[in-house]
Amino acid sequence: MSDFNIRSYHSSDNDHVYNICLQTGDSGKDATKLFNDPVVLGHIYAGPYMEYEPQSVFILNDDSGVCGYILGTMNSNAFYDWMNKDWLPVIRKNYNQPIGESSTWSRTEKTINILFQPMNNKLFTDFPAHLHIDLLPRAQGKGQGKLMMDHYILHLKKNNISGVHLELGITNERAFNFYSKYGMDELERDDDSIYMGLYI
Repeated sequence: MSDFNIRSYHSSDNDHVYNICLQTGDSGKDATKLFNDPVVLGHIYAGPYMEYEPQSVFILNDDSGVCGYILGTMNSNAFYDWMNKDWLPVIRKNYNQPIGESSTWSRTEKTINILFQPMNNKLFTDFPAHLHIDLLPRAQGKGQGKLMMDHYILHLKKNNISGVHLELGITNERAFNFYSKYGMDELERDDDSIYMGLYI
């Protein structure tokens, strides 16, 4: 049985976090076969957080190494402003924006196209922070997700943050049930996503 521990992020974790982002990128399942670019997903959902607010990134380790992370930002509004002004322009230099009919684009092309759009994600006044959490299969179903959430919520509380939200895919029933059980409430939903929030 593996011993798990949660620790602060180090820059040497960067590749591990990108890999886990891809290996859980299909609503919690492995998305490796869906992308012919292994880092593009991480450029949206992992990399900018490690660059902008590394103190809000926490790593889950077991006997075999890094097996999960929880990351986010305490101020979503400021984060998206920074992402649009400083992060995305640099990342775009490595890509060509897809052309043609979007219905014919691959999953990789659709994700690359996101890089060329301004990040205008939903903001919730009562829930200024947001987070992402991903665990490899070997760390799932063992109570580690709850412990990581507890760790992150304590981090936010110490920084006087009043609430946190997150977004999950509309079909990710397992995640919805987990967050509901944790005490998060549904804020709204659209065709693709469910937004949930928690007062701290």
